[in-house]
Amino acid sequence: MGSAVSDSIYIRLAGPLQSWAGAAVTGNIVRTEEVPSPRSLRGLLAGALGYKRDEVPEWLEHIHFTVRQERRVTFVDDFHTINQRTGEEKFRRRLLLAQGMKAGSAKNLVFTPDAQGGTSIVNRTYLADTEFIARITAEGRTEEIDQALRSPRFSTYLGRKAFPAVFPFYLGVGNSELLYQLPTVATRKGQEKALVTIHEFVQNQAIAPFTTEVPAVSNRGTWLKDVGTQLKRRKTILSA
Repeated sequence: MGSAVSDSIYIRLAGPLQSWAGAAVTGNIVRTEEVPSPRSLRGLLAGALGYKRDEVPEWLEHIHFTVRQERRVTFVDDFHTINQRTGEEKFRRRLLLAQGMKAGSAKNLVFTPDAQGGTSIVNRTYLADTEFIARITAEGRTEEIDQALRSPRFSTYLGRKAFPAVFPFYLGVGNSELLYQLPTVATRKGQEKALVTIHEFVQNQAIAPFTTEVPAVSNRGTWLKDVGTQLKRRKTILSA
């Protein structure tokens, strides 16, 4: 079960909404994946380490991610329209010229995503009220990654900048087998065990998920204490 015992970093991905790089049907119709993908988690980690898009080091490709899904996911649809903003053409023209681009094309002056000058219809799906625990294992990089995730260089978010992670995000460092031992919060009174789903990735490809039983605690406060005793945390950020 899982990888060999070694030090791993643990983070919690929870918030009102999440969006994890699903396939785009068109430019304005985008679907989220059911669980965070290695590509999405690698981007989150690269930002925490302070790398820009064109500076991501090759070693990040070899990090092993495992995602524990705490409860069934719920999909929500976001459907809205975007109209061209009145009077924006002059500003857009100046911006393009300042960037050394041609501003003579009407298409370049359009703000709406479809670049047609009319109303854009945007349809996206998100995950609502979902919680994951991600295990990050990278031999020889544990200290570096741990430091980045407990004090990120760039803000971390759940797939979109508008979707921040709720407290606690950074959980700490512990052996890899703790993924199957950390508690979850019970969904009913008196529950002592609960099923969670483990999503493994081999060479960035998902393999068949499986369920396993973990301890269940009655509330988030007890959960925080239990996780704190099992994982090493060099820095704790208190919730407001």
